[in-house]
Amino acid sequence: MVTPPEPRAQFIGFESAPVRPIAKTADGNKLLVTNTSNNTIEIFAIEDNGQASHLQSVPVGIEPVAVAIHNDTAWVVNHLSDSITLIDISTDRATVLRTLLVGDEPKDIVFAKNKAFITTAHRGQQRMNPALASVEGAGDAKLHTPSTGRADIWVFDSENLTNTLGGKPIKIISLFGDTLRGLAISEDQTRLYAGVLNSGNQTTAVHESVMCYGYEDDVYGAYPCQVMDEISSPNGLTEGYLPGGRTAPGVNADGEYQPWTSMIVKYDNESGQWRDTKGRNFSNGIRFTLPDLDVFEIDTDTLSETKAFAHVGTTLFNLAINPKSGQVYVSNTESNNATRFEGPGVFGGTTVQGNIAQSRITVINPQSGSVEPRHLNRHIDYSNLKGKEALKKHTLSTPTQLAISQDGSTLYNAVIGSDKVAVLPTSQLEQSKYWDNSGDEFDPTQLSENYLTIEGGPAGLLLDEQHQSLYVFTRFDNSLVRVDLSQNVEIQRITMPTLEPASYMAGRSMLYDGERSSSNGESSCASCHIFGDTDHLSWNLGNPDASNGVNPQPFPTENLTELGCLLVGPEDESCQLLDIINGNGDKRTFASMKGPMGTQSLRGMQNSGHMHWRGDRSVGYFGDDIEQTLDEKTSFKNFIVAFEGLLGMNIALPESVDSENKTDQVIELEQDMDKFADFMLRVALPPNPIRGLDNSLSTSAKTGEDFFHGERRSDGAAEDTLLNGDSPDGVNCEGCHGVDHEQGFYGTRGEIAHGGEIQILKVPHLRNLYTRVGMFGLPDREGFLPSHTKQHQGEQIRGFGFLHDGATDQLLNFLKGGVFDNGEAGCPEGADERHGCHFNFGEVGIPDEETRQGLVDYMMEFDNDLAPIVGQQITLSSQSNAQVEQRIALFEQRATTSFTSKILGGEVTECDLIALGMIDGKQRGYLFEHTTNQYRSDSAAEDLLASSQLLALAKTANNNLTYTCTVPGKGWQSALDSNLDGTLNADEEY
Repeated sequence: MVTPPEPRAQFIGFESAPVRPIAKTADGNKLLVTNTSNNTIEIFAIEDNGQASHLQSVPVGIEPVAVAIHNDTAWVVNHLSDSITLIDISTDRATVLRTLLVGDEPKDIVFAKNKAFITTAHRGQQRMNPALASVEGAGDAKLHTPSTGRADIWVFDSENLTNTLGGKPIKIISLFGDTLRGLAISEDQTRLYAGVLNSGNQTTAVHESVMCYGYEDDVYGAYPCQVMDEISSPNGLTEGYLPGGRTAPGVNADGEYQPWTSMIVKYDNESGQWRDTKGRNFSNGIRFTLPDLDVFEIDTDTLSETKAFAHVGTTLFNLAINPKSGQVYVSNTESNNATRFEGPGVFGGTTVQGNIAQSRITVINPQSGSVEPRHLNRHIDYSNLKGKEALKKHTLSTPTQLAISQDGSTLYNAVIGSDKVAVLPTSQLEQSKYWDNSGDEFDPTQLSENYLTIEGGPAGLLLDEQHQSLYVFTRFDNSLVRVDLSQNVEIQRITMPTLEPASYMAGRSMLYDGERSSSNGESSCASCHIFGDTDHLSWNLGNPDASNGVNPQPFPTENLTELGCLLVGPEDESCQLLDIINGNGDKRTFASMKGPMGTQSLRGMQNSGHMHWRGDRSVGYFGDDIEQTLDEKTSFKNFIVAFEGLLGMNIALPESVDSENKTDQVIELEQDMDKFADFMLRVALPPNPIRGLDNSLSTSAKTGEDFFHGERRSDGAAEDTLLNGDSPDGVNCEGCHGVDHEQGFYGTRGEIAHGGEIQILKVPHLRNLYTRVGMFGLPDREGFLPSHTKQHQGEQIRGFGFLHDGATDQLLNFLKGGVFDNGEAGCPEGADERHGCHFNFGEVGIPDEETRQGLVDYMMEFDNDLAPIVGQQITLSSQSNAQVEQRIALFEQRATTSFTSKILGGEVTECDLIALGMIDGKQRGYLFEHTTNQYRSDSAAEDLLASSQLLALAKTANNNLTYTCTVPGKGWQSALDSNLDGTLNADEEY
């Protein structure tokens, strides 16, 4: 017995989404399943009657999400490791052959004509590998370049991977979208189809400082105004005019004035105009267009794009091709973010309550180019939200993987948010006569009789007509389920091993379960927080029927908001802004109509204070944080009100958790919120894919880091005055955006601040800003240096960029704000006092453009809870070259390098280095001990091995080891003792 080390921190996960989790060998005798939570591939034997029996677990990378088989080799997509594991499955004992390195967060894989196609994000350290310099599409991700495709497909020749470290793709295809997810191949293998995960829906926001003053129903906004730079966009009003203020109402039901926020507009394809919900033309406030290209067709011979299909959906999940008709099916949701407000919708006249994102399958005809979205829940009457509980059994929420029968007649769809597999006739999806509201129609109330109930969150499936079976992967309980299609019943369920503790898994269903969350069964938290992340949209979820609230959060820089009044006088613009701050001039107000806010990721919320852009959940059902504890769990649980107010659950919540005579339904929801919080607050953000694997910054980012943490103040007065006592009158960047790894602060300490905007906001963390790149085009704004993207920028891939509302296209334009004005210089050429270049005086503000750009690059490479090396891996065998050993040496160096992270338990090393593979015909594991620089094996009796000894062992014929830098604290369980029972893995087999 070997006692495992005491855990230094709670378990953390990443909630990577399964994409293609099941594959079958060509002979139909084996089934492979990506065990995402266990970092393994599970291999099952398939008997003649379709029954599955477990054969072997093969360790792969971190968070495997897809698997495909080609010529007796399984290719496994490892989402967090940015890698592909190649496994020889031709023999009784499967063994890893090699590890390929690809772009950031790979998702799906398919094969055609001996080529492997793998979807990734348009970023990642491997893009910059000098060995790929000759590869078309490799190199700089061009994060600051407009009109750049950011949806990548890495293409490998499966017969010639080359001896390059990590393999050498023959091309990286970059498509005009924002991150791909699903792929599908035509029956003749000539055409590849790729779907954009975050494809958007032609919505964006007019910046609050570009908008006319006020609202259309007040004295300020009742008339047209001219944008500051007087530039007209295509199809805009003449001479740069906007039609007036924000869409009414400008007050809430209590008559309280509301803040002059940005405003969401939607592109009208017929007129070519950006319009608000009343049809007014705000095109001059937007300096780009969104073609909304969602699905791309690629020639598998030339590897060039041949067609693109627009308006398929907002969030695209999976693709499948009907083998008979050749039509492409895309599971997706269509977001309703152009509609304003949550709540009952009485005073404001509109609401998204219960109608957030409609579940659809869109059918594309590649020959005609037709795109036909099919709403799967057309039985729902969204105007009659509650009292329709019986409709849930017909409803589908978040449709993911698809499979079509070989005769092309039947579609199977895994629906994670409904515990169902939808079984649908393809004829009713392909033929428009079922959608014309006459005669026979697509009717979910009838079709649902054929839906299969599969508990546990079906997230992937494989249709095996040979065995009359449907195999389903269920995410909530980590199981493989077999459905007998001759009876349409579940007849087998195999629970797979997992590293996740039960307390963590218990809350996962609350993220996805539309039936639990809403009255009509369609809406869930995952409707916007896609797989716990974000839909990359902004929503106006204010509630005009609600009253304003009071903000209790710490505001240490509050005195800086008054500096203009104190040092200049009431005529100062910043002083005048305070009269309308938060709408009513009270710095402590939570306005009930907060305006557009970007969907924030639910990942990485630990140690960041209260939730929402303003920290709204500092007050609520489970408590008001008047003592400023910044308790994240209570804040998260305060989201309980969103289940009724936003998702549309049929529940009557009392005023607070302390209310008496609560119903059983209320008590059950309170308990579920506790489980949900325990799950969601342990989901971490992934490592930064821009920063060097040795945790180094680029030269430009280092310049930004030095200024960010340096002595020169970026905001406020150059020197303290006597007017505010001991309170400083200026701060550097870190003065607001706190960075303290020991406390878990990565840009925020949970405090609020005033950044020159119309509302007081919580200071946000800065760890995932690289994911928001892709919007270019912004008019000049009062209080900002001239925008370098004010001329119309043409087509872009994203409608929302940076800051709370996504209305700022680039961080560089944000950093041109007057609060960051260089107090030692006057206005640059082409600017005047309207641009905020007189705001500061003395040695304060961003001193030059090199520093400004450096700050942008530093924020792209910002500090994180995890070091960049986490997840990285490589396989060593007798076939490996010297570069593999160099990469292993880097891993060993990082595994001995000190690293501080609160969610990891404080002072750790950058990673736990493990080595897993086949040694002398047996599965073995080794853990690198940073204190001795030696490896401990998974057999208690064996001596420690020096690095050179283990390298030699791996390079012995027929042996192999895959070295992986895993999350600190997870190495022991991952490599030595999977069930933590004290008996090491190898010893349990003897």
